[in-house]
Amino acid sequence: MEELNITPAMTTGEVTTKWPTTKEVFSKHFGASCFTCPAFGTEPISLACSMHGTDEKMFVSELVEAAKKDVV
Repeated sequence: MEELNITPAMTTGEVTTKWPTTKEVFSKHFGASCFTCPAFGTEPISLACSMHGTDEKMFVSELVEAAKKDVV
């Protein structure tokens, strides 16, 4: 089984490309419009959380849980 090593330093694009189910976490916390934001894909998760006032540890934890659905 692949190790799910998602860190706040990873970009939003890295995470959603490797684990598409994580998009549901981004939508839940940042809204569906986050995918049309010019910064989406290149900004680190830490910056996205900071900009949206979202707890980074909780957000990364939810990303890991969602990513488990993509791992076979």
